[in-house]
Amino acid sequence: MLRIVHCADVHIGSSFGRLPSHLASLRAEEQRAAFMDTVNYCKEKSVDALLICGDLFDSPNPLKKDAEFVRKALSSISPVPVFIISGNHDYICPDSPFLKEGYFSDNVHIFPCFDHFFEIPEKNTVIYGKSYNSTVTKASFTDMPLDENKINIMCLHGDFNTAGDYAPISREVLSSLPINYAPMGHIHNGEIFEVGNVKCAYSGALDGTGFDDDGITGFIYGEITENETKLFPVSLSKRHYHNISCDISGEDTEKSLQKLKSIVHSEDLYKIILVGETTDEINTEFLENELKAYCFYAEIYDDTSLSYDFDAIEKEESLRGEFLREVRKLTSSEEEFILSSKTGLDALMGKIPSMEVDV
Repeated sequence: MLRIVHCADVHIGSSFGRLPSHLASLRAEEQRAAFMDTVNYCKEKSVDALLICGDLFDSPNPLKKDAEFVRKALSSISPVPVFIISGNHDYICPDSPFLKEGYFSDNVHIFPCFDHFFEIPEKNTVIYGKSYNSTVTKASFTDMPLDENKINIMCLHGDFNTAGDYAPISREVLSSLPINYAPMGHIHNGEIFEVGNVKCAYSGALDGTGFDDDGITGFIYGEITENETKLFPVSLSKRHYHNISCDISGEDTEKSLQKLKSIVHSEDLYKIILVGETTDEINTEFLENELKAYCFYAEIYDDTSLSYDFDAIEKEESLRGEFLREVRKLTSSEEEFILSSKTGLDALMGKIPSMEVDV
């Protein structure tokens, strides 16, 4: 039996740019701790291989301190073999630590930027992979011979969208190969699935770096034989990211704060979209400041609409009243009148829907 740990999307060196500097520094330390916990797990489980499937670093030329941290961490589990493919973030370039001869200890094996394999003879195992040499990759492994009498593992970073930039292999090719396990990176939320008869998994980001990482994060522990692949997700993350929509209809800022306090957890990070109809404008800056004592970090966006007494406003001798009277002339139903009036009055109040998008 082959025992492996599979991780990906560690992103050592991430700036955590959305966070205030003191929180970003803390998250960077926690990120390093998560990687060391994973390495130590390999020791504790006496695994036969650690597979790192892309984006170990956040950039192709990481800072010296980040490269040194990884180098020392991986050497600490020698002689356990480590197999690394670079991804679209840490693609191999002239300044890459992956190209420095003798930099990593002998137990660390870096896949080149072409189809390649390494063997673990005592485990009757072959591990295939290919590193990125730019921010994109093309489908590969179309003509690589595989021995179906061996345990075959294919390390991948990307997805199966052959029209996109991150398709290391097509579903059709993968499903036709005698692969026991395809450990994958690039998608930050973990998932175990099958392509044909091939067992596959995204381990998820090792420790989340942004609000896109609000699903399963961590690494995979696997036990693989010629006939069976057993996978066990493991999460050692101290904090988790959450995207929440919170209905505060009929509530003012103070009542909204009480509702949010009951939702958040002290260790976690939150992106909260406020929705519903309110009688007063909501002070999101106040809410964010007050929540600092109740969670690690919170971003709050106001996507509520104000509740209006249309009959009263329509009778006003004001800009709002004139606006509603014109809307009444131009709309053909009460439903259309209410929707158009609400949108227009919100705009007059300087209130527009949140257009916040994660990148």
